[in-house]
Formats: sequence, structure tokens, C-alpha cells
Amino acid sequence: MEEIEYKALADDFFSETCNVETFDTREEWLKLRMKGIGGSDVSSIMGHNKWRNRKDVYKSKFELGEQVSNDAIEFGNNFEPIIFESFKHKYKDSYATLNYKDTMFSNLFIPYLQASLDGVLVEKSTNKVGILEIKTVQFKKSKWYYSNGDRGIPQEYIDQAIHYFNVTNADFVVFYALVNYGDDDGTFDRDMEFLRPRRINREDVKEYCQEVLKECVDFWENYVRKEIEPKNLVVF
Repeated sequence: MEEIEYKALADDFFSETCNVETFDTREEWLKLRMKGIGGSDVSSIMGHNKWRNRKDVYKSKFELGEQVSNDAIEFGNNFEPIIFESFKHKYKDSYATLNYKDTMFSNLFIPYLQASLDGVLVEKSTNKVGILEIKTVQFKKSKWYYSNGDRGIPQEYIDQAIHYFNVTNADFVVFYALVNYGDDDGTFDRDMEFLRPRRINREDVKEYCQEVLKECVDFWENYVRKEIEPKNLVVF
């Protein structure tokens, strides 16, 4: 199959579960995010985010607020297209990697469940449709490993993947991360490296999908819609 055929397959898949809205500017994207719950909101709603809480998410749905930028954010923004192309080339035998960068997906039946995707994947051996999530890591490679050295996925990113399942009904999410060691880390004789892809299959996390869905619906219906500031939930 050619890329255009895989794109048509993915479009047909999403048409059954999602509304799709395109945007041209970052400002348009930020305004769309105010209309629903996005992937980066979910770990805060679930109490798994040390840096952003439920009150922060609540406030973001009523005012844009100041947009924070730092070296890590700029690094991620600048390198995301390169990481996308790296995955597309390296894993071209396994996946068709499709660009939906300027697209907002919202669940057809619960429209305030939203997703902005770094990429869409079609597994060539099965024609299953999945999602590519790109991450950049600043000096913290260890957070992608369990204490016994096995490969893992940080909980806040698992929450994000679960939300994408709830929005799109995709079959899987693949995480692809680039580690930036920076000038202060002389441990390794390299500046950056890619981690091997981590994959979550929707079939393996059905129960947690329902748990996250319940919390997100409760957050929106009982707090955002009613304009009642929520209490913070701290789990970590």
C-alpha cells in the first residue's frame, strides 16, 4: 500500500469515532484546548502530575494564562519534526507514519474529550491504527526504566495514552523518546540518543481506560461545566 492509501484507511477509522477540526496557528490550538480535556491534562486530573494539579487544569479552561517556555520546551518543539522523521524512516517496514499535526480530534459521543496527536501509525502487518507520541527527555533517562532496569513508561505518559484510546479508540500508542544529555552530563560520550519505542495496546488496559474516562467525565461535568473549582487529588 502507498502512504496515501494508509492515510485513507486512517481517515476512515477516525471518522467512526471522532470529530476532526484543523487549526492554522498556535493561538487557535490553545483556544481549542479550552473547550475540552486534552492528553496533557489527564495526569493532573488523575493526581499523577507533580508539576500541575487539578485546579491548574480547571483554570486553563477559562483563561489562556501565561504561556511558559524554557530550554526543555524549546528543545522539544525544535526537535519534534526530526524525531517524527527518524521514526518514520527507521520503522518504515513496520508502520506507515502519518502527519496529523495541525488536527484536533474530539470524541464523537463525548466531544470535550480531545486529542492533539504527534502522529498516526498504521501497522503494516495488521492494518491496525495507532498513535505516535513523541517525547524529549532532559537528563532523566532513568524515568523510562523500572528500578530493576526493565523498560517502562512514566505514569503521566501512560495516562496520556489511555486518554487517546478513550478519544479515538485507536488500537495502540507508541512512545518514541529522544534523550538530551546536555553540557552538564559527562557520563556518556554522546549528547543525545533515541530510546527504543515503547508500545501500549488498548486491549491490555481496558479497565484503566474506564477508570480514566470516569474521572475525566466527572471533572468536566461536575466542575468545569458547573464552574466549581475542584479539590486537588494527589496520588503520584
